[in-house]
Amino acid sequence: MKKWMFVLMIGLLIACDDNDTYYYYDHHHHNSVVLLQVNYTDFEFEGGTELFLHSEFNDSDTLPIRVDYISPGDFGSLALYYEPKNEAIFKGTIVWDGVGKRMYPYNLYRSERFLMLKDPVDMPDNDDFQILFPEEGVDYPLESIWNSISHLAIVSRYLESGKKVGVFRYTRSVGVGDPNEWDWYVVMNTQPEHEE
Repeated sequence: MKKWMFVLMIGLLIACDDNDTYYYYDHHHHNSVVLLQVNYTDFEFEGGTELFLHSEFNDSDTLPIRVDYISPGDFGSLALYYEPKNEAIFKGTIVWDGVGKRMYPYNLYRSERFLMLKDPVDMPDNDDFQILFPEEGVDYPLESIWNSISHLAIVSRYLESGKKVGVFRYTRSVGVGDPNEWDWYVVMNTQPEHEE
């Protein structure tokens, strides 16, 4: 066994020659977004993910997000992109008399994977929310949405950026759509902390 370990160590040392033409590119992300999913009908926090972006963080209090919406004849879609580099933060299909699917991010961390705070974070003023995809005739129950995520440590951290809290509705089924299949999404933006 010791002989094999010795041979392995020698192999690793030879493989790590300074003259190698391979380079390690250190990617620093100066911008991140958290995407949190909340059930449309009972306002239960279902999960989320943190996305690290290449676009520079800007000092504006609004979220620089572009929305592409294709109205479903039979099939449609909703996509959100962070400007100016058009980095996708959400993509989902919409099906008339059927059920669409969130395509990006493909996976979300389950709600139990998020660190919880002992005390909830106070809800920002309504003016501090940004409806990312305003729909005519839709009531945005901001207080109920906020209460579902107010105990999350990540919400407290992102709120410190001073950016507005983005909210949009994703209706994967329309026509005879079932609201139990729909979701609210909360989008928050900050600069990741880097250790020097």
